[in-house]
Amino acid sequence: MTMRQEEGSMILPWLLLFLLFSSFSHGFLTSHTMLDRLSGSSSSSSNYLTQKEFWFNQTLDHFSPLDHRQFPQRYYEFLDHFRLPDGPIFLKICGESSCNGITNDYIRVLAKKFGAAVVSLEHRYYGKSTPFNSLKTENLRYLSSKQALFDLAESLNSKSNRANAENPWFVFGVSYPGALSAWFRLKFPHLTCGSLASSAVVLAVYNYTEFDKQSAGAECKAALQETNELVEQRLATDAKAVKTLFGAAELEIDGDFFYFLADAAAIAFQYGNPDKLCSPLVEAKKAGDDLVDAYAKYVKEYYLGSFGVNVQTYNQKNLKNTALSEDSADRS
Repeated sequence: MTMRQEEGSMILPWLLLFLLFSSFSHGFLTSHTMLDRLSGSSSSSSNYLTQKEFWFNQTLDHFSPLDHRQFPQRYYEFLDHFRLPDGPIFLKICGESSCNGITNDYIRVLAKKFGAAVVSLEHRYYGKSTPFNSLKTENLRYLSSKQALFDLAESLNSKSNRANAENPWFVFGVSYPGALSAWFRLKFPHLTCGSLASSAVVLAVYNYTEFDKQSAGAECKAALQETNELVEQRLATDAKAVKTLFGAAELEIDGDFFYFLADAAAIAFQYGNPDKLCSPLVEAKKAGDDLVDAYAKYVKEYYLGSFGVNVQTYNQKNLKNTALSEDSADRS
């Protein structure tokens, strides 16, 4: 989910992150891409059980009996632990990012324990599973969770019919895919024996801020507020130098830059590591060191480094680009 960004009006609110993180952070920070990058599954082939691609001709519109168009949808299979002929099949749902293989994580432990095959289907409009050659608004009408659920059902039915078998299917998902996992179990109870929906966003609450009401203590709050003030002062005199210091020189619009810094601070709390942000700032303040330098170091090493964040995610010009590319998912 992409938030509308406005220059100028965002400068002061991000000073209050420790009292009340703005709720827009969650749209971006809880993405499946972030979880993959944090675990390292996007960086090396050793982090995948398989990256061998298979393709399935998927129905474009599951709700129109008159529209017979299809598009190629990418999927993966891991059969090393599969117990023939009656072993279960684990369907691991990919979400709002490119699906480059089946990640080598808890799913392998479970597959080995239960003699299961693992199948993973890439979400429509992401990675290589793109129905159109452009992301223009008129081409996005088929991008929805409802269409995605029927994608899963159709691919599952196709595999079951092709194998002429009745292996039990169990569905897995995290974050948005977690919601899909839960909804799939409810929508198609005859197709699956169960669902594991981790951090599933199944209940939409307007202007929900309760999760963001976290305190980091007076010292951290004071250090961050002072740091923010210093960033604003330097931005007014030499914006290019400040943005370059944070590895975000391409963010020409100040509002985009502040949005980037707000997410960079919030993510330490989102993933349970407040000390990653607080410790260097508090220590720098006590030692009389440059707070902006300390903050920039945290942003580059933790946010851009550990999470592999693409700064262009915050660039309004990039968000308006409808051309397909490897980074198209970052505009979601």
